[in-house]
Amino acid sequence: MPLGVSPATEGRPDRSRRAARVSIHSAALALALAATAVILGGCSTLLAVRGQQERADENAIISGSVAADYELHGPLVVGIVARGESGFYLVDHFVAEKPGPWIFAIAPGTYWLAAFEDVNGDGRYDDEPALRSDPEKPIALAAGQRVQGIDLRIPLAGRFVRSSFALSDLQARDPADQQRVSIFALSAAGKVTTLDDPRFNREIAAKGMWKFYDFLLETRPGIYFLEAYDPKKIPVLFVHGIGGTPQEFRSLIDALDHERFQPWVFYYPSGARLDGLATLLTQLFVRLHVQYRFDRAAVVAHSMGGLVTREFLLQDYEISGSEVVRTYVTISSPLGGMVSAGQGVETSPIVVRSWYGLAPGSPFLDGLFYKDPAAKTQRRRLPAHMAYHMLFGFLGGGLSGSSDGIVALSSQLRPEAQEEARSERGFDENHTSILRSPAVANRLNEILAAMR
Repeated sequence: MPLGVSPATEGRPDRSRRAARVSIHSAALALALAATAVILGGCSTLLAVRGQQERADENAIISGSVAADYELHGPLVVGIVARGESGFYLVDHFVAEKPGPWIFAIAPGTYWLAAFEDVNGDGRYDDEPALRSDPEKPIALAAGQRVQGIDLRIPLAGRFVRSSFALSDLQARDPADQQRVSIFALSAAGKVTTLDDPRFNREIAAKGMWKFYDFLLETRPGIYFLEAYDPKKIPVLFVHGIGGTPQEFRSLIDALDHERFQPWVFYYPSGARLDGLATLLTQLFVRLHVQYRFDRAAVVAHSMGGLVTREFLLQDYEISGSEVVRTYVTISSPLGGMVSAGQGVETSPIVVRSWYGLAPGSPFLDGLFYKDPAAKTQRRRLPAHMAYHMLFGFLGGGLSGSSDGIVALSSQLRPEAQEEARSERGFDENHTSILRSPAVANRLNEILAAMR
């Protein structure tokens, strides 16, 4: 066992209670069992999952960078525009806090690009420098096509024809035009709800693993607020794992100091590719930061959510230099991957996309810790301003337990992650009961109370 591990023993359940709490849902999280379920589900299950993936693969990806020919004072907004029955309309937009990359995942079709500097950061266009769409230069995107390297430069003297408008004013009004599909446009950013929201039900969360495209269309992934935004409170973003739902954080959220903190949750289809989920989370977080200008935030992630959030935090810092997230906590995260995911990739007749990232030694997984994941010579680290804390689970009445029933200790305690951690604490809990543990809630509150 590596040095610096401080196991917690307070509030430990007795052996029989602990065994009873290894729930059916927890067992379902074992990816080897998940792969077996696909195989045993027969042709209908295989065809359903494969059909979902084929629909997702039809989306085109268009990306590039945005900058300006002058000194910037506000965030940049890139818009992707289509022509419909009533003329041009905005399909989706991407917000960048500083010059840098942008990306859209969108249905095949013909589009145009535009951009402007949101000088006052109000999310509106108010006669600010802009790069107008060129009607003579459309971009035709075929199913599954990848178009990269489109560089957009905003001229100081450039302006849109309309001198003032909100982005919502440009959305499609005709039903036929609203059939365009864009991942960002399908997602929520700051919608207020409660943990009892029906979309957070276990059955819908499971659909996000096996039928992630239906989840995107019907459920709306995104960052949800559990109370109205309050500028006096620090956001704490909770991120679930594979097959998970924000409801799993109920105990930890109930135990928060609600006078100082406001809970947010990221809800996403957990069968999608992890790099794509991290990009989605990054964009939604940037949009909220530009809108509300909060100066501090914390992120708490369980299980696979620790992989998604680590990539998000690295992206956010590397692209925008943001130092907003001051505290980061992973709980029972498979930082070293899951052998069962690798087995699923190799043997299952249909592979859930998130398994690729979960497989030990995958480019995504090692890329969370190395700039050159194949050679592993250049470390990729969390920024120094961020206080990182690892909470992990084990079974067996002591550290002799080799896992939490789902994730091996060796994976939860990946050495590269330990190097970056300000603290590490173990709990005699299984993979899901750790989120209901009073001792874990107490430890999380201690960590959050120390936020600067």
